[in-house]
Amino acid sequence: MKILHISAANSSVGAGIACVKLHEALLDEKIESKILFLNKQSSNVINTSFYESSKLKKVKRILLTLADRILLKYYPKRKFEVFSPGLFGLDLSTNVDVQNADIIHLHWVNHAFIDVKDLSKLNKPIVWTMHDCWVFTGGCHYFSSCQNFKNSCGNCQVLNSNNHNDLSHYVFNRKRKYYPKINIQYVAISSWMKGQAKLGALLKEKSIEVVPSGIDCSVYNFRHDSDLREKFNLKNDDTVILIGAQHLNSPFKGVQLSIDALNQYDGKKLKVLTFGGGQIVLSNRLHQIINFGFVSNRREMADLYAIADVFLCTSTAEGFGMTVAEAQCCGTPAIAFEETGPSDIINHKLTGYLAKFKDVDDVVSGLSYCLNNKFDRKMISEDSEKKFSIKNCAIKYNTIYKEILSEE
Repeated sequence: MKILHISAANSSVGAGIACVKLHEALLDEKIESKILFLNKQSSNVINTSFYESSKLKKVKRILLTLADRILLKYYPKRKFEVFSPGLFGLDLSTNVDVQNADIIHLHWVNHAFIDVKDLSKLNKPIVWTMHDCWVFTGGCHYFSSCQNFKNSCGNCQVLNSNNHNDLSHYVFNRKRKYYPKINIQYVAISSWMKGQAKLGALLKEKSIEVVPSGIDCSVYNFRHDSDLREKFNLKNDDTVILIGAQHLNSPFKGVQLSIDALNQYDGKKLKVLTFGGGQIVLSNRLHQIINFGFVSNRREMADLYAIADVFLCTSTAEGFGMTVAEAQCCGTPAIAFEETGPSDIINHKLTGYLAKFKDVDDVVSGLSYCLNNKFDRKMISEDSEKKFSIKNCAIKYNTIYKEILSEE
């Protein structure tokens, strides 16, 4: 059984990282696995190839990407959010790795990597992991409060369009035309995402499995924080809150809601640790902020999770919640919102707190609850490992692959 993963996201960003971890876990399970990345920004991963293996291919892909983005110029008032038409893409049917594969496993395929109308040309069964919502919308990757994907998109909030027959409507109908012609097994990374996809007109009749983005539990696991705090110049009696994301200022990460909650909270003096791009500022002078910036070393990241009393994640559009799962695998109680991906991860009041969606007052209640109750951190870690270890996720995918091939 030969699996070829296809990802435009490189090995240093969310969906690309998840793809690499699954690929390596499949190899550990003695399954033939290979990744076709878009470009060589992805490196140090075994069994990989790159579409942009020549200057000609690179120029071709750049031109197709520009063609796709030119369409957005017709919407000068669009929001500063990612919108991918996906109307142009590469024909990968002649690629040697594609031809040799038994199953094509799609991950994040934008940046003009794949055009959905060309998927049938691959002539292979396809597994498509939905790392965000693009697969079942008219072009947005997260739809916020918009519900137009339930019908046919149009009047797109991201494009700031008042026209039903806008680009999002065209993209949506194009997917509706081509999806039925392709043998695809869809996979959602959380129950929340599956539920949303099932509400949409594109996938409501489709089979959708749920397999979370796996965690490397050889790195993210339980350890006693008393042995680690000195490393970060923290005292054992400090109350530590950890907040982090690749880009703290991303509107989807909802960090302002965390800021508002921390400004309100005055139960204890807090050391607020942050990681990722950007910084936060609090008006509540009771609390101290310590910014670690980007943390590239995974073991150092695991140590940060371990020393925290609470991991706070107020993302408003989170397909899974990788950081939440990593924190829980380290035994750290976490706070996140209901109606988002992390609702699969947090067991309310047992491993953390699920606050009402976008409710700052309930986030404050969650902080009070988590900081005034003793959690069994070893239990949190062990329970999370059972659910989210990359090894178990690879086994689930192996079952899906075998079922697909048995039906061929």
